[in-house]
Parts: sequence; C-alpha cells; structure tokens
Amino acid sequence: MAVFFSSMPTRFFKSFLFIFVFLFSHFFFLVPRVQAVGISPILVDIEKAPGENYFGKIRITNENNAETIYYLSVQNFVAKGEDGQQAFIPEDNSFGLAKWIIPEAKSIQIGPYGSKNISYSVVIPKKADPGGHYAALFVSTKPETEDSGSSVGVGAKTGVLFLARVAGDIRESAKVESFRIKNSGILNRLPAFFEVRIQNSGNVHLRPQGDIDIVNMFGHTVDRIPLNSLNGAVLPESIRRFEPTWAHTMVPAEGNWFTRELKNEWNNFAIGKYTATVHATYGRTNQPLTAEIQFWIIPWRIMLVAVLIFILLLLFIRGYNRLVVRAALKKRRS
Repeated sequence: MAVFFSSMPTRFFKSFLFIFVFLFSHFFFLVPRVQAVGISPILVDIEKAPGENYFGKIRITNENNAETIYYLSVQNFVAKGEDGQQAFIPEDNSFGLAKWIIPEAKSIQIGPYGSKNISYSVVIPKKADPGGHYAALFVSTKPETEDSGSSVGVGAKTGVLFLARVAGDIRESAKVESFRIKNSGILNRLPAFFEVRIQNSGNVHLRPQGDIDIVNMFGHTVDRIPLNSLNGAVLPESIRRFEPTWAHTMVPAEGNWFTRELKNEWNNFAIGKYTATVHATYGRTNQPLTAEIQFWIIPWRIMLVAVLIFILLLLFIRGYNRLVVRAALKKRRS
C-alpha cells in the first residue's frame, strides 16, 4: 500500500506529461501555415477622363519555399472609420471601378521565392460618373469562391489599392471637423499628441498638405509639425483623422517614478501657454484648412525641484551670513 501511494505522484506526472505532449504536437501540426505573398506597388493613383484607358503592372512575389498558385480578384471599397481603413463591398455586388479593372489573367503560378509581373488595364466607360472611384486588386492563395477574407493584408490575401479620379464635374470641399490634444489640455511635458479630423464632403479624394505651427506665449514660433506626413487621402463623404506629434524626443527615461518623470520633463521640456494653429490646403486650387487651439505645459516636477533648490540656497546664504556676522562680532570683542 505504501509503495502504491508513493508511486502516485510519479504516475500522475508521467500521465500529465504524456497528455501535454500529445495535445501540443496535435495542435502544432494541425495549425495551417500562412502563405506569405508580396505585392508592389501597394497604391495606384489614376486620373483619367471618361472613355480613356490606363495600363499598368503589378509584381507578385512568392515568399514561400513551395510553388504557389495565386488568384486575382477585384472589389470596390469605401472608407471605414477615421484611420484610413477600407470596408470592401462583396464581389457579387461589383460595379464601378471593380468592373473597370481587368487583369490579364485570373491566376498566376510562381515558383519558390520567385516573382512575376502581371499586367492589368483600367477601362473607364464613356458614361462614367465624374469624381472618385475606389477598388482593390486582390492576390490570394485561394479562388474567389473559397476565399472568405475581404481585407488587404489578411492571411494569404493582399492587394493593391486603386484610387481613380474621373474628370468632369469635380467637387472639392473639406473642413476641419475638430482639432484637439488627445492626452490633455494641461500637460506637464511633451509630447503633445494632436488630433486633427478633416471631413471631405466632395466627390473625390483629397490629400491635405500643410503644418501645425506651435507659438509660445511671447509670440515666437517654436516648432512646425507636418500635418499629413504620410500623404494620406480623405475619401469622399468621410472623415479622416490625422495624429501629428510635437516632441523633442520619443525615447522615455529610466528610473523610479519621480526621477523617471523628472528626466522626461527635462528631455521634453516646455513651459507656459502655447497656441497650435493648423495651416493646410487641399485640392487643385489649394483651398485653405485652418483651426486653432491653446494649451498649457507646466513641468511641475522641475518647478518643485527648482523651488527646493532656491529654498536651500536661501538657507545656505542666511546661515553663511550669520556665521560671517558672528565671526565679525567675535573679532571686534576680542
């Protein structure tokens, strides 16, 4: 009986280890491998009149160690959210640009780590609506009927975004919907994370260009930050959020909670009242986009240390003066 109970932990451990190894190996070998694929370019900007054609090529790279067949498909998309994402329209509802993009083949076979070019044409109908049209040419490891994904860059499905501008009655109209600092209205240090939301109420995509000027309380411009450094587009009837940052450094300091933040305040030092102004333009005629906010930066840790140093200096001077006076009185009495 004693032998039986003494062997129970060992038996239990061996059983547990066997089950763990079995389940791990089972799931490890059953997890499907992601088929990697590279594609370039990732964005094509087209400007044509109705009835004109556009011709181009995309390069597909097989990043696997096995020969792979890639399938091509096209879907329209609209703006999703405010961060530049796309919402793709189901392929069975294809219209507009998705119908105009015609790849030279529906599939292409590429050897291990090989690359091939595939041509495509964009045929703009004579009665095409003027303005912006948007679609993606997808490259996938599965045919359309088997592929349930619908996002650029998900799994084995990636694609080229097409932004087409069809000439005609073009309406370019935009405004700054809101402008604020994300992290607070009163900061103790930089960085200041700005948020600029631009609304496009026209019928064609826009790429706003310009800066945010930072002016201190004395009226001096202390910095200038690009608004749209990545040249992002705002699609029609949507809002796009831009998030420029004002900072001296983005590398955080190390240490305990007080000394760390004290170093961060010193490395990203700014003090007082600041005014941030958006100076940007959009469209072919460089129409203006403007907005302004004010905010405060109060580095209270640096100010606290400065006050403590000042008090200690006063105490030292006062003590030193007392010593000098006592020494003088003592010398006079002697």
